[in-house]
Amino acid sequence: MLARCIGALFSALILLSPPSFAISSEPAKEKLRSMTMAVRTLSYSGKLVYQRADVLANLAFQHDVINGKEAARLRRLSGQPLERAQSGNVLIEAVPGPDVLRQGYPLPGMINAESTQIFEAPYQITLGNVERIADRSAQLVLVESMDGHRHSYKFWVDEETSLLLRSQTVNADNQTLEQYEFSELTVGPQTVEIAGGQEALQVKVYPITEPESVLQFSPASWLPAGYQLVSALPSRAGSHRVYTLVYTDGLGSFSIFLELTNARPEPDMQAILGPTVALGKDYALSGGALRVTLVGEIPPETGKTIIDALDVDGLKGLLSRTQ
Repeated sequence: MLARCIGALFSALILLSPPSFAISSEPAKEKLRSMTMAVRTLSYSGKLVYQRADVLANLAFQHDVINGKEAARLRRLSGQPLERAQSGNVLIEAVPGPDVLRQGYPLPGMINAESTQIFEAPYQITLGNVERIADRSAQLVLVESMDGHRHSYKFWVDEETSLLLRSQTVNADNQTLEQYEFSELTVGPQTVEIAGGQEALQVKVYPITEPESVLQFSPASWLPAGYQLVSALPSRAGSHRVYTLVYTDGLGSFSIFLELTNARPEPDMQAILGPTVALGKDYALSGGALRVTLVGEIPPETGKTIIDALDVDGLKGLLSRTQ
């Protein structure tokens, strides 16, 4: 769906035996399962506030299902105008000026959550209090990391519809890294227009394409329990060969970008914005470097451990085959 630069996630297993998760309550798991279904199958709209690091924005969101096909629209109501939408297998984005930035806010409820995979990852899932969100009764579902290698989540789920009314991503110190909350919610069919009435906006369309095959290769010698390789695709950035690998545990995800360059190795890089970490490391090669970049919603220490454990020799062979 459209979340955080929008990714389509598929399947291939990286195996590490997770501990027993008997401490998760069945009512909490059922509430989470209902939420992941409701946000994809119901029609609804509303206004919400989104916060990440020093970013604060008022947004409007619409979602509809027409003849079995999802349509969604997210509009920024404060600051510079921006719209992002999806209709079936087409993504639409509109901003002022000639360029479209492939960044923005996760769509409410569109967390790409896969409940079966979440239940197999080292999360403790329990129920909290019933609270009032957007003048509706909402059940708090706590999804807590049990191993320190992923963030924890708090979901406030509407008791009537199972829609997600409020979401928080928190770190090991219980600090909120990212959150949003509906202030208004209307349930029912919507008319989702693309950049309607915004003639000054430049609109670009991106088709969503799924690969015919996914190469079953992961260079990671170590991964936290529960993470699976779900996409491994070759591409190009200018004249450079790039290979992109995507991993997820059903809630959090991260991508590893691999590139052979003719440049000298650069110093290690790290940047953090809310729940998202970006790490870069260059491995010296004869006549150049293997550049590895990891971007995703995981703790920085976990990302560093993954990069340091990569199979560098295997990566060189992989990238040479994508030429």
